[in-house]
Amino acid sequence: MPGQAVRKACRKALRDPLVPFLMAGAALFAGYLALESTRREPIRYTPEAEAAMVEDFRTLTGRQPTAEDRARMKKDFITRELLFRDALDRNLHMTSPEAREVLIDKERFLIAGAPAEPREADLVDFYAENLARYQGEPRTTFSQLFLSEKPQDPAALLKTLNLGGTIRSDEFWLGRSFPGYGDSMVRGIFGQDFVTALKAAPQDRWIGPLQSARGWHFVRVENREAARRRSYAMVRDQVRQDFMNAQTSTAIDGAVARLKEKYDVVED
Repeated sequence: MPGQAVRKACRKALRDPLVPFLMAGAALFAGYLALESTRREPIRYTPEAEAAMVEDFRTLTGRQPTAEDRARMKKDFITRELLFRDALDRNLHMTSPEAREVLIDKERFLIAGAPAEPREADLVDFYAENLARYQGEPRTTFSQLFLSEKPQDPAALLKTLNLGGTIRSDEFWLGRSFPGYGDSMVRGIFGQDFVTALKAAPQDRWIGPLQSARGWHFVRVENREAARRRSYAMVRDQVRQDFMNAQTSTAIDGAVARLKEKYDVVED
């Protein structure tokens, strides 16, 4: 039977060790051609592309482009496209942090899109479920005297201050009084060590000098306010932004889980 003869010939050919090698090579070559055909998609300067460039030109210059302008637009379009494709061939997008960030941000937007405007009830629920996030920070009212250089006898100066006397000090750009400053504000001006010292300082007594990046400070704590939760009305705009960010993060997390099945991830 002709069919049996064909099947017998095929089985015999497959037993030849050279045949699977040739088949694999053919498959790889076909894949390469398919990839190259995609990468070599011709650059097209379409009427739509020209119309968009003409509109941009009119917006920027306030006039219609001349024939010379149009020729330059076409040249610029083709030049940019060629350079862009060559940059991809060179994998420059893999070595440029700026280019990588642009692509990552674009991918985030393509995955998550623009979140829908939330309902008020959703915002209230989100606020109630994340009360710790909207806790205010402790605040401190204090005075400080600034010295640009470390004093020679700090103990004597400190004693003078606590006895009600005065000492020579330098001008500080924010002045001497700091009413109700939150920890984050103090940290931004003076540093974390300053915040820590304020928390440990006795009230209505001068301490110091404390060192900051700007110099030396004698400090007196006058009042402390414990952290208080901010009301929904006070932080609604922040709640709205946090809610929408959470929606985006959920979408991104789902996409990342799927991508991990597509790409190998090695964690050293």
